[in-house]
Amino acid sequence: MLGLEEGAPAMRPAVSILIVARNTGPFIGDAILSARQQTCRDIEIVVVDDASTDDTRAIAERHAAQDARVRVLDGPQAGLAAVRNASLSAARGRWAAILDSDDLLHPAHVARLVAAAERTGATLVSANMVSFNVDEGLTRTALFADAPEWRQERDIDLLAFVRSNGVAAGGVSTGYLKPLFSLDFLRAHGLEYDLRLRIGEDYDLVARALAKGARYVFLPRPTYFYRRHAASTSHRTSLRDLDGLMAAADALPRLTGDAAVLSAVAHRTAGIASAQAHVRSLDALKARRPAAAIRALGTDVAAWRLMARSFAEGGVKRVARLTRRSVAAGDATPAVLVVGDEAPGMPGHRVIVRAAPADDAARAALADGLPPLERIVVVPPATQDDAGYAMAPALTRVIQPHG
Repeated sequence: MLGLEEGAPAMRPAVSILIVARNTGPFIGDAILSARQQTCRDIEIVVVDDASTDDTRAIAERHAAQDARVRVLDGPQAGLAAVRNASLSAARGRWAAILDSDDLLHPAHVARLVAAAERTGATLVSANMVSFNVDEGLTRTALFADAPEWRQERDIDLLAFVRSNGVAAGGVSTGYLKPLFSLDFLRAHGLEYDLRLRIGEDYDLVARALAKGARYVFLPRPTYFYRRHAASTSHRTSLRDLDGLMAAADALPRLTGDAAVLSAVAHRTAGIASAQAHVRSLDALKARRPAAAIRALGTDVAAWRLMARSFAEGGVKRVARLTRRSVAAGDATPAVLVVGDEAPGMPGHRVIVRAAPADDAARAALADGLPPLERIVVVPPATQDDAGYAMAPALTRVIQPHG
């Protein structure tokens, strides 16, 4: 809970939760709090602030003053990969768990990943995610990996990993998952983030770890909450970003001679080239140079498909802006969420009742459509674990068992 002081972790904690940040003041407090509320207590939380100009640093330092497990460090101001490397270098744990500064963790996230790593002997473990955004006071959610093949625990080998991370590959882009890494493995093999990358840096590191013999296990239960918003790095792909991906594309071929993997890498590289053509064309359209936009696409069928998708998505967004209704002020006031089969009497409160989630899709949907919450009440057969899926607003409130 907020205000409770935590003791310093052991000399070498089990897990280092690594957060890198720059100007994420609206979100980083909830991110750090979700790390502090992990059921696995043997952790440290390393926050590397890369010269923020908003209140990011002040928020992080307030958490550090309340909890000795939180350390706030200065970033190198040399790009995202360099900041991530600074966090890896500072980590003292046996494992490193990645948490982006605008995302959130379920309270059991770290404990489940570590348990799976110890049970399977895996070098990397990731959990399924709930992707979410908050729009006009309401939370909207979706289960990240929802296809049948992602509904059970599975290994992800190098070939499957590369194939799932092509540009516009469709399906589940496993490079978005946030794994738990064995720090001993990374250091023994000299693995760190590629400084040329601003996007795709997680994919690149995991791919090189797999090429070095790492075992990667995926857990279907979603315990990582991935926030989508206008300022997200993944929403701002630039030509410079893609140039970095292209420059780093030769890393895997230097580590493996597997023909199938090399073919998948070549396909991914071709996809990056198509994305470059697409961005050049979009830039030309923004500059009102339609002929140059057409020349940029040339005969690249994949680039034309990306352009068609851009127009379609733009149309959907415009329609959504025109048809979306603002949430009434009364509906946006803090509410009480009851998770379980029946609602206890709460006169004077706005009570929202949700059934105890029965599967991962229902867990991901528990917060869908919720306004800011004042508190959560858990009614059997629901559990505290279920309450964790109410996500962002609830993490700063009291989770209160009923009765």
